[in-house]
Amino acid sequence: MNIELFIPLLIGFTLFLSVKFSNYIIKLDIENVKYPEIDGIRGYLGFFVFLHHSYIWKIYLKNNIWDHPKLNLFNHFGETSVVLFFIITSFLFVSKLINSKGKEFNWNKYIISRFYRLFPMYIFTICIVFIIVIYATNFEMKDSLLNIIKSVFSWVFFSVNGSVDINLLDKTFLINSGVAWTLPYEWMFYLLLPLIALFFKIKVPIKTLLLFTFIFLVLLFINQSSLKNFIPFLGGILCALLLNNSKIKINWKDYKFSLLGLVFLFLSIYYFNSGKKILPIITSTFILLIISNGNSFFGFLSSNFSRKFGQITYSIYLIHGLVLFIVFRFVIGFQKAAELSELEYWGIISLCIFPIIFISQITFKNIELYFINYNKRNS
Repeated sequence: MNIELFIPLLIGFTLFLSVKFSNYIIKLDIENVKYPEIDGIRGYLGFFVFLHHSYIWKIYLKNNIWDHPKLNLFNHFGETSVVLFFIITSFLFVSKLINSKGKEFNWNKYIISRFYRLFPMYIFTICIVFIIVIYATNFEMKDSLLNIIKSVFSWVFFSVNGSVDINLLDKTFLINSGVAWTLPYEWMFYLLLPLIALFFKIKVPIKTLLLFTFIFLVLLFINQSSLKNFIPFLGGILCALLLNNSKIKINWKDYKFSLLGLVFLFLSIYYFNSGKKILPIITSTFILLIISNGNSFFGFLSSNFSRKFGQITYSIYLIHGLVLFIVFRFVIGFQKAAELSELEYWGIISLCIFPIIFISQITFKNIELYFINYNKRNS
């Protein structure tokens, strides 16, 4: 069999078995959500980010350069997936604003729920990063205590000022593949929501508006954020406006829109190396628009498999980098990993899929879901 055909089949088959087996061992109920198809796509987006970083690791092991993939498909696996994550975030929360018209929006409850949703799982993975740093630096203090404390605080607070090295461990970000860079943007969007609410003529307490805006500006300055990375959030706002416009009578569930979305996605990947350019972002916005209107892409996204897979997305996103680093640094070793053949390398990546999915299933149930429910009980 042609290796170029065998590798995708191997990865796909391993993913299928991993999700099935993990759900058999650690049973999870499917959450009742308003947009099940969005849940259905999220798991695949998280998995594509894993493939994106797997390819980057492949190049890094050869030439010691961590850079965007030159192959369009693997770069889109990362960039288009992140763009869609941002569009989804924006769509969901702006939709909440639109649907809350005439009601009081509880801003304290909103920001606390975001904290419980993102922080516990993130802190768990960051603690693993710290343990790995301690081990990799031979339990020695190689930097000043002040610098170590500063770098630890930076990592704890979502690497808002970048993934700085800890205890002089070169390229500390490799431990989690640098995934934390997206989280400050998520938080900055959350902080912008009161301003966005004003456009929908929703009353916002002046103290809330000033406090949220001030913190947003501080994060924007510290993070030195690229304004280009905020463009996908506009796509989510557009989706929310179109979905909640009663004058638009379009059957977005029609299979023709599914085919059209796939064609646009193919063209975007074929002609553009980056998912962050305007036309690919428009394509991603269109795809989210039809999905948010109930288009399941021939039933694929609404299946129990996809929805269960989608529930553990955040854990997959945070954990996959840890697994890749541990495998290449401690199990195989960088030097031996650099000498792997194409088939051997992707065989190793396929073997990484099960621990990523299985651990994500455990952490979702015992960390993410626990704190989600804790917040609901106490809010």
